[in-house]
Amino acid sequence: MEKIKKLLFGENVKFLGIGATILIILFVIIKTTFINNKQLDNAVKKVVSNQDVGLTLQLYGVNYSSTVFADPEYNLLAKDWVETNAQMDFLEFLRGLGLTEWKQNVGDCDDFAKAFTVFLKSYVKKEHPDAASPAVGEIYYVRDEGGAHAINIIVLDDPSGLYSLAFFEPQLQKFVSLSNEEIKSIYFISI
Repeated sequence: MEKIKKLLFGENVKFLGIGATILIILFVIIKTTFINNKQLDNAVKKVVSNQDVGLTLQLYGVNYSSTVFADPEYNLLAKDWVETNAQMDFLEFLRGLGLTEWKQNVGDCDDFAKAFTVFLKSYVKKEHPDAASPAVGEIYYVRDEGGAHAINIIVLDDPSGLYSLAFFEPQLQKFVSLSNEEIKSIYFISI
């Protein structure tokens, strides 16, 4: 018993604490990486046609007549995967582009929206080169308080088995809600 007390509370405490901290960090990194990769592996299996994406937009009240579909098929990512994986890496991507703050005509809303689209599509392609691109793109709409704005639209895989529609504000790196009026005001979509 004395040896255990000495080991746990004696001169080795500092090294045990550091060792335990390192082990916890490694466990979290390995677990997170495994889970993240597993979620992405599952996501790239859910492929839908651009017609399915268009129907989802329509179901949510989006007038998609001015939508440009770049691909015939898309992958549906999970919202929690985007929140836990893509958001932090997106910040690093923005820093690499030198796009860290809003600047009129240099780094404004449409630049952030385009950057997130490129980032998310390249993130998936890097891990799964043969996978279809995720159903993400830019939208342009009129805010309730006035003025045009650009953010991202994402068609997601919903746990219920249906598809869901989400809006992502790339300047804040978070999902946002749009009012019904803002959704109806969407005048251009590029996915």
